[in-house]
Amino acid sequence: SSGINAEYGGITLRNNLKTLFSKREYPWIVDRVVFPLLTIIPPTIIGLATANVEVLVAYTGAFSGVAIQYIFPACFVLLGRMKVKSTFGREASHVNKNHSIFSSNAWPIGLLVWSAACMGFVIYYKIAAAVMGR
Repeated sequence: SSGINAEYGGITLRNNLKTLFSKREYPWIVDRVVFPLLTIIPPTIIGLATANVEVLVAYTGAFSGVAIQYIFPACFVLLGRMKVKSTFGREASHVNKNHSIFSSNAWPIGLLVWSAACMGFVIYYKIAAAVMGR
């Protein structure tokens, strides 16, 4: 399973790098050699330079997991609600008679606060474990 995830991640990273440079067409050598190497080489160097890969996986997994599961969706909801309000006016959110009981901005803000607290606990635990030698 992790091999498949790494392949999807590599393809996504390669495509994101292509988009970053915003050119539609690339020569074959750049498209098929340079971008894949830019995708593969940095993680390989980091993996080889890290003495304990488990620590690296624990940090990246904890932080990216919280960002993907909690922070991004909460920000999308808040920004989406701001866009709807600016586009359709303040009354637009009250037009829908079937609106959610979670339509208050307190919910995504609470989620962001909860995420920050959890990240704080994870950082504290990791630093305390490193200092105490666990």
